[in-house]
Amino acid sequence: MKRLMGIAAFVVALGVGLVGLSSPACGPDDGADSSLGAGRPTSSTVILRIEGGPVYWPEFKFWLKQVTDYYKAGRGLEEITDWSVEQNGVALEEFLRSSAALQAAKGRAIEAQAAERGLELSEGVLAEIAQEREKNISIYGSESEYLRIVAGMYYSEDVYKYVQKLDYLTLYLFNDLYGQDGEKCTDEQVSAYVDEVGLKCATYIFLPDTGDDGAELSAEDKAANRALLQDLISRLDLSADPVALFVSLVDQYNEDRELLAYPDGRLFAPGTMGEEFENACAALDEGEHSGIVESPDGLYLILRLPIRPDMVADSSGNTLRFRTAYDYLFQNQLDEWAGRLEIEYEEVFDQIRVQGLFDS
Repeated sequence: MKRLMGIAAFVVALGVGLVGLSSPACGPDDGADSSLGAGRPTSSTVILRIEGGPVYWPEFKFWLKQVTDYYKAGRGLEEITDWSVEQNGVALEEFLRSSAALQAAKGRAIEAQAAERGLELSEGVLAEIAQEREKNISIYGSESEYLRIVAGMYYSEDVYKYVQKLDYLTLYLFNDLYGQDGEKCTDEQVSAYVDEVGLKCATYIFLPDTGDDGAELSAEDKAANRALLQDLISRLDLSADPVALFVSLVDQYNEDRELLAYPDGRLFAPGTMGEEFENACAALDEGEHSGIVESPDGLYLILRLPIRPDMVADSSGNTLRFRTAYDYLFQNQLDEWAGRLEIEYEEVFDQIRVQGLFDS
């Protein structure tokens, strides 16, 4: 099973994306940031304090970049062009600043909770991190070039090291609380997660309205697809074991290759599979198949399947039990821990302008 490991684990836990070291699009954060408003913080500027401890501008800018990128990715945006919109009832800039502050708070909460449980980086892990640094210096030709690349992505090497540390602590903490595979997560907790998210499970045969080249199928080809599905329905209706037959027919006829990653059926939440598909699935009992379902992209034949705690839940091979532990229990726990922490905002916090800050 594929675990959430390595440098991305902590940031995945916070709900943002993270990439490895590569040539940066921007340079180090050495002095005043000329793209900001009146505050113009520098690398030594305290933006906020969490339980009295300072969060300096390079770290805050890193979290701000992550939540901004996450906001764009969730809406399919290359760039934010409308800064007048509100998010969660507040102006977008305020929302992004507050979200970045929350990420910083979650980091401090993870440190505190790990320390309370005696979880820390071993000498072996620290040695691996040091070796990785030397390897990267060798790859990029010099320490100065390595530092330039790190500063371009994380705004200082201290931030990079901090995120590495949080990454390991997050993994240790999750394993301690829920087990490496989420095995400490109960069936009842999985069921609660399924109900809260509104998950359903199905397998299906999908025949698209377009060919491999993306061109629209002819009327004759579309009619042939419909006739094929109607023939399959007739075979299913006559079968003594229609569920087993449906599964075998999926292997023969389905043209949605993404389904291959879900041998136990595809779990989906409302709003992810299209209205026509979801309405048809909701009308089925477990083990029951649909008639022909028309969607804007093609035709479906759907089989509703039961949801089991240890079924494969994502394309990485993680189980629903693991995803419940990580996405539901652990995320809620992180929110609770972070919510207990006192955050004090410095005056410069409200002066930070996100618009234009990360323009290349």
